[in-house]
Amino acid sequence: MTIPKKLQLLLDAYDDGVLPEDLQVEMCQFMIDCELHNELTQYQQLCDYYIAEGLCYEVCFDS
Repeated sequence: MTIPKKLQLLLDAYDDGVLPEDLQVEMCQFMIDCELHNELTQYQQLCDYYIAEGLCYEVCFDS
């Protein structure tokens, strides 16, 4: 799995505790859009929280 450079920078800042909340939302939405939140499981709870709060959204497709 290859993580885009911009996302890696956001993840590093989040892990260091210096990522502002607005960029946390942007980071989570990007992971959701790319379906990475299910692979990067350490961030799944954060993504689920922002979805539940209505700050991020997940579009589900039926096969």
